[in-house]
Amino acid sequence: MNTIKSLIIDDEINNCQNLQNILARYCPEVDVAGMAHNATEGLELILREQPELVFLDIQMPGGSGFDLLESIKVPDFDVIFVTAYNQYAIKAIRKSAIDYLLKPVNILELREAVSRVVSKKELQNSHNNQVQNYLENKKRPKSQGKIALPSSERLVFVQVEDIVRCQGENNYTNLFLKDGQSILVSKTIKEYEELLSDDGFLRVHQSHLINSKHVKSFEKRDGGYLKMTDGSTVSISRQRKDFVLSQLRRHDN
Repeated sequence: MNTIKSLIIDDEINNCQNLQNILARYCPEVDVAGMAHNATEGLELILREQPELVFLDIQMPGGSGFDLLESIKVPDFDVIFVTAYNQYAIKAIRKSAIDYLLKPVNILELREAVSRVVSKKELQNSHNNQVQNYLENKKRPKSQGKIALPSSERLVFVQVEDIVRCQGENNYTNLFLKDGQSILVSKTIKEYEELLSDDGFLRVHQSHLINSKHVKSFEKRDGGYLKMTDGSTVSISRQRKDFVLSQLRRHDN
């Protein structure tokens, strides 16, 4: 069996050893080649070992896991963040479709995250576009950030501002872009509501999430609906109408 050369970087020695033991028992495809306990040691270890996968803590003394990644010109390894908290950071990680595990590590979630790395390796996609996208998003103005959309065949990176609306279909979401494309993703609309709420997106209906920047007009007839810049129309639920209109006025100012 081909193994995945991996590193564990976490400031707490017990966490490193515990994760190594869990990986040895439940993820035999992962070969832990070394451990480091701060960002400086972690960088040296990465440069020396050239891993395929890094289990990386976010909060560490002397530099965060993000600081470590930013010090590497082009990260060509996969990352699974392991963290105890920091909700804002997690939202940014999720936008780039990077895996993360909350401490204490859940074995099932760990196996699923490792499985995704294995699948990616089998496709011979060694360049980690998710990590690169995350690092580039940090440098861009917020309005110019990209989001990673995992479709059935590939990972698509699109400008958040190019998304006109999202339509939920059970456990799937169809995202409609301003150029007329649509991308079907196996995530719920609630997940995209959480990810995009800080980018001017509004949940206007149980099945509809819209980008307020792409609202062309509000039409009062037929119970009230929105005309979007791509020519589509979106119904507003009666319960959400007052809130949605107040938010649209606020975004318009």
